[in-house]
Amino acid sequence: MKKNYFISGAVIAFTALLITGCSNTTPAKEESVTKDSAPMVAVTNAVTNPNFSIAPVEYADLSEKALAHFAKFEYDAWADMLADNVVYAFPDGDVDTRTKLEGKAAVVGWWKIWKEKSGTESMTLTEFNHFPLNVTAQPKGGALMGNYDFCYFSNKMMVAGKPVALRMNFIAHFNADKKIDRYTTYYDRSVIIKTMGKNMLEEIKAKK
Repeated sequence: MKKNYFISGAVIAFTALLITGCSNTTPAKEESVTKDSAPMVAVTNAVTNPNFSIAPVEYADLSEKALAHFAKFEYDAWADMLADNVVYAFPDGDVDTRTKLEGKAAVVGWWKIWKEKSGTESMTLTEFNHFPLNVTAQPKGGALMGNYDFCYFSNKMMVAGKPVALRMNFIAHFNADKKIDRYTTYYDRSVIIKTMGKNMLEEIKAKK
């Protein structure tokens, strides 16, 4: 879109120049442009940050592949991409209070039950944006160093015959074996709860 704006601006400026030139009774004197008078463009090194660097795009591909299994309710295939010690954090609180599932068996088991009880018929994920980063300095809030994929996307759900549209942010952290060992999620759960008529995280909280 930016290119279109630049092109449109150039056309307008060129048209204005023609109109102005044609309105003068005497021809405008052309000014010569020399190499020395041309605008100088500063050339700098690539911007770096001591806290992180760009991670390989492979992590974005792995992240989206895992989400594709998740959206199709292919939980066993999704489980193959998770570490045994994976932690899944829901978006219902801050770093200390949000609900978490710990361990592959707990994560996959809960989502299988969720599929049966929630009335969710389908999920369609689109409009992915990925930002794979390698965090090289210790982050705050108990987060891990290493390779992440910061991903946000649209999710069109069908719940009990009713459409639910969400914009979601999933942050996946990968261990040395390129397995996902952390999911931190951000999205508005209230519309899901309203459509389902229940909060399925209450069961987890009740067990603690």
